[in-house]
Amino acid sequence: MNGTLRVALVHHPVINRNGEEIASVIDEFDVFDGGRLALTYGIPTLYVVNPVPAQRDKAARIIAHAKSDARDAARGRMDALVWCASLEDAIADASRPEPPLLVATSAVAREPSVGFEDVRERLAGGSDVLLVIGKAWGLAPSVLRRCDAQLQPIDAGTGFNHLSVRAAMAILIDRIRGR
Repeated sequence: MNGTLRVALVHHPVINRNGEEIASVIDEFDVFDGGRLALTYGIPTLYVVNPVPAQRDKAARIIAHAKSDARDAARGRMDALVWCASLEDAIADASRPEPPLLVATSAVAREPSVGFEDVRERLAGGSDVLLVIGKAWGLAPSVLRRCDAQLQPIDAGTGFNHLSVRAAMAILIDRIRGR
């Protein structure tokens, strides 16, 4: 039995370059590219997490367009996209029937950490996983504490790993679900 991998693209609470907790803005490219990743890798849900009312409305417009019947059939409808006001709402939705393993991501290594192989093995063993990815300068400390483990940072051997969230999402998902 295989577990289910879901992704939460968290815009709040995240931190800015000064380490202050903020809500970052939703970027339509992040949402569309996340939807494409979900289609490509068979991810049933990609949560777009942001509590700001104006951002909720923006997310609703983007998601409605991505799910529209008017979309090119060859590209596919992005039915995996779901807006949530909070990470707790995403966790509750992903907790059917059991709560998933919450795996945070960061460019900074922290313990307890898990490797890509560990996550693949848990999924293969039937565990559900919610991969929690932060915008801006990363997930707020409260989110990191809430998660069960943190995925090892992306390391290409150059010492630089401050990627755009779209690039990081693609690499992380491919390393977990790629063949």
